[in-house]
Formats: sequence, C-alpha cells, structure tokens
Amino acid sequence: MFSISSFPLSPVQSIGATLLGLALLVLAPSGLAAEPKVAPSTASGDAINSYKEVSLQDLVSKSKTEIPGQRIIFAPSAISFRARLSAMPSPQKAEYLMSAMAMMKVPSPPKVNQRIGLDYGGEKGLAAYIDDAVVERLNKSAKIGQSLTFYAFHVYNNNRGPALLITSFHE
Repeated sequence: MFSISSFPLSPVQSIGATLLGLALLVLAPSGLAAEPKVAPSTASGDAINSYKEVSLQDLVSKSKTEIPGQRIIFAPSAISFRARLSAMPSPQKAEYLMSAMAMMKVPSPPKVNQRIGLDYGGEKGLAAYIDDAVVERLNKSAKIGQSLTFYAFHVYNNNRGPALLITSFHE
C-alpha cells in the first residue's frame, strides 16, 4: 500500500513518488500486483460469488485515514455489503477515481460520472461512485430507503472512509 496526499510536491518529488510507487508494484507479492478485473454491471453467477461479503459499518470505521486529504490507493478489492439507499444517482466528478484505477492497471475500467448515497447505520452516510451502466437500472428499480445488496470495488481510502465503485446491486 502507498499513500498519495494532497500536499504539494515539487516536480522532482512527484517523479520520485511515481517511480517509488511503480517499484513497489513491481516488487509486490503477486496478490498485490495482480490486475483486478472489473465485474460486469449485471454481476451474476461466478462474478457475484467472487465478491467478499463485508460489514459496511466495519469497513468505514477501519478505512478512514488519520490525515485530512490523505488517500491510500491499493489494488481494488471486490466486496459486497447490505446498505440502505439514501440518495439516488447524482453527478460526481471521478477524475481521481479513474486516475487511481489507471495507476493500479485496472483493465477496461467502467465509465463513472455519478454517485449514490448509502446509509449503513453509521454517524454519517457514505457517498459511493456508481458505474454509469448501473445507473439506469437503479433509477428504475430502487427507491430511497430501500435495503439492497451492493457489489463494489474498494479502490482507495481517505479521511471519510472507503472510496467504493458500485458495479451492481440486487434486492
């Protein structure tokens, strides 16, 4: 795991950090360097079975970074969890998410332009990125307050918790 923070770096420091990150990827055990697969937006069969079921409340509490603005990027992991939908899809910039996935060499990353709100029983809700291919189905079949099982990739951590990319859901 390595950290990318929002503190300004000189060009030399930026190049050094990039080279260090690449060196860590090359030297990482095969489990870390493996190219994660992005599941289809209709995640079914074997794809769903490969998602590790987690408690979103536990994940949020364990994923918060201590330094505001700090982000810790790692190879995305496939997870599933139950949560209530607290906000329907709305526009969201996703440049950092896409950069993180490119840095981790995610093949064929999905298009992401929106987010949803999740209520997981914590102090605050959690915003999660959502694959554009899933947005229409969510808009048609889900309602605010409905409990759903979500399938997502945990891409990085920040001071608010995990950055998740929703790839599918079901009741």
